[in-house]
Amino acid sequence: MHPEKGDKSRTNVESILGSSGSTPVSDELNRITTMLGPYCPADTVISFEFSGKLLLHVDIRRFEEMTTIEAMLPTACGGIFHDIHRGMASKHSFFHRLSASVAL
Repeated sequence: MHPEKGDKSRTNVESILGSSGSTPVSDELNRITTMLGPYCPADTVISFEFSGKLLLHVDIRRFEEMTTIEAMLPTACGGIFHDIHRGMASKHSFFHRLSASVAL
């Protein structure tokens, strides 16, 4: 027999620690993405990677647009981006990639 919707006394499901709905890391990454968005062309792909340190990746189609973003990154978001370098986007052919370490 299934418990009534409002009756939680019959369920034996335990809550998972930290599942309170709070998402501070995701919220902060979304805030950074939102702040960078207006400076980037519409087809830009902004992503993050964590492998011991947080990295920002900005994949941009046109080289000229990449140089503009590259010039503004050191001062964007209060100067949290450093060690900025160029490369080719691995999953997006014909895209250029700017990568930077993020200091939060």
